[in-house]
Parts: sequence; C-alpha cells; structure tokens
Amino acid sequence: VNKVGEVGGPHRTYSMDTLAGNPDDIYVSLSEGGVKIKFDLRKVYWCSRLQGERDRMVRTEFHQNQIIADAFCGVGAVVLRAAKELNCTILANDINPSACRYARENARMNNLARRNFHVCCGGAEAFIRSLGDVRSHPRLPDHLVMNFPLASTDFLSELRWWPNNADVTPLVHLYTFARGDSERTAEEAATDAVADALLPEGGYTVPTIHRKGYLDSLGCGLRTHEVRDVAPGKVVFCITFRATPALIRHMQGDFVDMPI
Repeated sequence: VNKVGEVGGPHRTYSMDTLAGNPDDIYVSLSEGGVKIKFDLRKVYWCSRLQGERDRMVRTEFHQNQIIADAFCGVGAVVLRAAKELNCTILANDINPSACRYARENARMNNLARRNFHVCCGGAEAFIRSLGDVRSHPRLPDHLVMNFPLASTDFLSELRWWPNNADVTPLVHLYTFARGDSERTAEEAATDAVADALLPEGGYTVPTIHRKGYLDSLGCGLRTHEVRDVAPGKVVFCITFRATPALIRHMQGDFVDMPI
C-alpha cells in the first residue's frame, strides 16, 4: 500500500492506495520484540518507524512487574511487549473500537493473562481521570504513556483529579510535535507546551517561556528525548516527567509551597 493522506480523525487513520493485492484485504501480521501483532491497517494507526522508540521504552523506562497505563494504546504494541518481556500489569485505553479489539486479540494471541492485561474503549480524559479513583484502581500506575502527538497536551489537565498524597509517583511519557522559534529550540518549545498544559498562566498577555526549571522545582525531573523528524523543522519529542504530589497540589490550586 501507499499512504496518500495525513493521519487524522479521532481514530488516527489515513487514506491509502493499494499497489498490489486485494484492497479489501489489508490485514497485517508481524512480530516485534518477541510478540505477535495483527491488525487491519485500514482501521487502526500503525507506524513501523516507531519500533526503535518502543524498544527504548521497554528497555530503559519500564521495569519488571510495574503497572503501565497507556491512554492511546492503539493495537497495543508497546504494552504487549511490556507485559510479555517484563511481566507488567497493563491498563490500556483507546477511543478506536477496532484498535481495542485488536489489542485484546493480540494479548490472547501472546498468552497474556486477562487479569494482568486490561483494555477499555473510551476517551482519554475519562481514562486518565479514572486512574486516580481508588474505587477503580487501588494505586496509581508506575507509568502513564500518552502517545498522541497531535493533541496529547490537551489531556494533561486530567492529572489534577489524581490524589496529591499517593505513595506512587508516576512517570508520564508524553509525545508531542514541536517547532522552534526565534526564542526557543524545538525541544524548549515542547517543554513549554507541557508546562503550559499542566499549569496554565492566567492573565498574561505574553506567556512565559523556558518553564522547565519551574516544573523541576516541583520535583518533576523533566527529561526530553527526540523521537524523529516528521517534516522540516517539525520534530516529535517524548517528554518524561514525574507527576509529583507537589505538581498535583499546584494543579488543584494549592500554591502554599509555590517556588518563588
């Protein structure tokens, strides 16, 4: 097939031309990192170029027996590997019913126990908010993956519903597009986008820039990783930070310990 359109819509699909074979039979079966994955390319988002990034997450960010939440799981590629290679418990979500169906089928195909691999179909707002509800989840996850570069930052405000005194301090891995400007590199612009989504500045005519230090003063330990170029001057970054109790309190409006 040949991709002829941009990724778009809530299900992150794109138009394609069939160069050979039956255009009504575009089913993919592949193996990555020791797991088998299948899906219908017409109905779900898939990018083989992100295999290196999935390798990095499994090898350097995730650890044995952790709880991994994925708000935009797609067919489950990275969480399948975390479950298979590291025995992680998975809380996965996607708004695309087809992606959720394939994520569940892929888990079964790889003999992953249902009690440790949970997939729900719905909006990311409700999913992220629910992670902080002790009636549904006794503890926060060790990691929250937010791989929807077009609009991941739009969902960060849901972290304010998490408890601000939890024993677990999750790592959030957020993917976003960024471009540099006359005052900032693309990396700095990506960091500011995350800071602005977490702690918006009300009443400012000109927004503050270079806000990484502000987040770090709340214990976030923000890190950036350049994933790939997608267009001239346009880069995908993975921004990783800790959702600390201090950050959550500030998001909830408690500024008693705000750094000066």
